[in-house]
Amino acid sequence: METAGAYGARKAGNVPFDPVAFFTHPRTILRLLSWVFSIVVFSCIVNEGYINIGSERLLCVFNKNSDACNFGMTIGVACFLGSICFLILDVYFPSMSNLNDRKRAVLFDLIFSGVASFLWFVGFCFLANQWQATSPDELPLAQGSDAARAIIAFCFFSVLSWAVLTLSALRRYMTGANTNIFTWQHLDPPPRNVRATPYPIPNGGTIVTTNPYQAPPFTETLDPQKLTQQRPMAPAF
Repeated sequence: METAGAYGARKAGNVPFDPVAFFTHPRTILRLLSWVFSIVVFSCIVNEGYINIGSERLLCVFNKNSDACNFGMTIGVACFLGSICFLILDVYFPSMSNLNDRKRAVLFDLIFSGVASFLWFVGFCFLANQWQATSPDELPLAQGSDAARAIIAFCFFSVLSWAVLTLSALRRYMTGANTNIFTWQHLDPPPRNVRATPYPIPNGGTIVTTNPYQAPPFTETLDPQKLTQQRPMAPAF
């Protein structure tokens, strides 16, 4: 359940950081899972994703296509670093008092999670296709077979985890955009069509103002005739 406040967080300074609540939050668990999945993918490619068959040249286990291994390693490292950055951002997110900073943070999370989910899906399809095209004769003694299957499986798991993170970020963004926590008086100048507010004064006179911040005038006795008198001119020297 999302916490109350702008873009899914309480007001800044309301509640101190609680490590137990943070690490048991579903979003944090998904980020940690995505972090682990990315580690498994690029570490398997680095350790067992390349084999040498009768030569010193290393060949990718996915149909000897180096692009497949490079793509999986690149997206794995990128999502590994991205998961760490967003975990740190989630820690400091409740302390952001500026509404625009929160909005930018959630929007960046939404964009990154959506792109990562799409790239993991492309990587899963690409690696699965290349593994299907790999002949058993190209892998003596089934070298790298277990690693290749693990890479494909964790690519699929990464698609699911980042897709859920994308939906979570979208929900936070839509909730924050529809929540009127800060009124326009705190953010923007008053609109032109704001209704004038008359303040009554003694002797039947009124003072009309369009400034929403102006307080009512003092309740001292004022002469309406004095209000209409012109200010005396300074003597010319």
